[in-house]
Amino acid sequence: MQIRVFDDGADRDCLLVLGWGNRCRHENVRWLVDRLAREYRVHAVELPTHITDFEREWLAPVESYAADLDAFDLLAHSAGGLTTAHLDAEGLGSRVYLSPWWDSDLPIPRPVLEAVASLPISWPFIPVGTLTRDALGDLATERQVAEAPSAFSPAFVRAIMRAQRSLPPAREEAVAFCSLTDAVVDPRAVGARLPADRIRLYDGGHELFSSTGREETVEAVVDALRHGPSAL
Repeated sequence: MQIRVFDDGADRDCLLVLGWGNRCRHENVRWLVDRLAREYRVHAVELPTHITDFEREWLAPVESYAADLDAFDLLAHSAGGLTTAHLDAEGLGSRVYLSPWWDSDLPIPRPVLEAVASLPISWPFIPVGTLTRDALGDLATERQVAEAPSAFSPAFVRAIMRAQRSLPPAREEAVAFCSLTDAVVDPRAVGARLPADRIRLYDGGHELFSSTGREETVEAVVDALRHGPSAL
């Protein structure tokens, strides 16, 4: 797990947990980091791509890092939203989720997915197929698409499904931004966990920061970070 700190002198901390395959070197991720850095000291977490144990490889390292922050607000995208939905930490203030991966939007029958997850294979050989430019957002760069995960393993599917099934109840301070046209994660899972007044919709793809409408929405994201659900 890679964690980079962007400190422009702000006196507030934001833990930014990125999605599956997102990296700070990607232009659109850096756009989001730069906007947050006007208000926050940003701790950007890059999750490992191929895992077999959700708690050990995603959750525990984030928990360990968060334990060293005195007080912070949380912004989490996609797989980061799945990871941090399990996160308990002293000093955690607002929770803002961008297209959290609380369920998948896959054209695969659940019994087939269960059968795949039961295979004792940790090598990523199953094509992803959904992380295209159209799915990510119309501003997604060629580099982003080229460096997106291209395959996953049965062990990865098993780890993700277990994490989704064991999600704790949503916290009262949590809000989410999502798109109803998301082809990567299922926005219905957001509606199942949060009341409508703590959800804001945007027009675009799975990645708000890679979608044209980001300029119209990012200020609402920052306001929700700073002030919680009352800012919506």
